[in-house]
Amino acid sequence: MKKIMLFLLTLISLSVIAQKKSEKTPEEKARKKTTEMVTALKLNKDQESRLLDIHVKAYQSIEKYESKKPGKALKKKQKDFVHKMRDAEYKKILTSEQYNKYLQMEKEEDRIKALEKAEKKKKKDAEKKSGKSKKKSSDDDGLSEE
Repeated sequence: MKKIMLFLLTLISLSVIAQKKSEKTPEEKARKKTTEMVTALKLNKDQESRLLDIHVKAYQSIEKYESKKPGKALKKKQKDFVHKMRDAEYKKILTSEQYNKYLQMEKEEDRIKALEKAEKKKKKDAEKKSGKSKKKSSDDDGLSEE
């Protein structure tokens, strides 16, 4: 019994630790996004510094808004607004070549997200359908109440 309790405690602890790691701070998210852009767009140090500032502000703004627990539609509007503001700043900092490459990267990222979302929906629909057919077959077990 003690071993089972210890095992369960360990399992719960590990799941809590794993969840905490996935929650990155706005600064961590900003650093990651900036690093990706430095590599992909071959940014100089000044551009890197300016983009990092923009990213930190954008992620902090999004986090602050999300902490208010807005509805899905409002959350999307806020993110879109922040992204438009961010993109306007990018235009000032990046060369036209870098900005065009950034736009291509964003389109590709959006395409991948859409595919992932469609796959997730497809999987969820299949699970629902599977659950309904299991329920139907268990309801129709051949016994009738007459």
